[in-house]
Amino acid sequence: MLREALPVEYEDNLCLSANLNEWYLQVSFSHLHPLIVIGLARTIPIPASVAQYLTANEINLHSTLGCHTINSNTGCYAYRATQWLDTELTRERFMEILHRCMGEAERGYKKILKKQL
Repeated sequence: MLREALPVEYEDNLCLSANLNEWYLQVSFSHLHPLIVIGLARTIPIPASVAQYLTANEINLHSTLGCHTINSNTGCYAYRATQWLDTELTRERFMEILHRCMGEAERGYKKILKKQL
């Protein structure tokens, strides 16, 4: 179902990866628990400023869905969310989860770029 819903560019036994709306997307599932993990990443100008790191920390204090981070080694902003799969994962449910994650990642990314020196 995910292969039909996404423009998958890479997959292995652990995850699917795609480029989607200027985001690098990685979707994986836990082998131990009914969990889906969605990671989104996008480049930022480097080096990141102290204000940008502080902004990421501030965003995390108010984020209920996932975690925002900056990696100055790779020059990217990333957002990662984990969702319990308490019901069957349909295409509609997956797209709902994905769009919610992408919205949260967009908000975080824009806030962090505003703090650029």
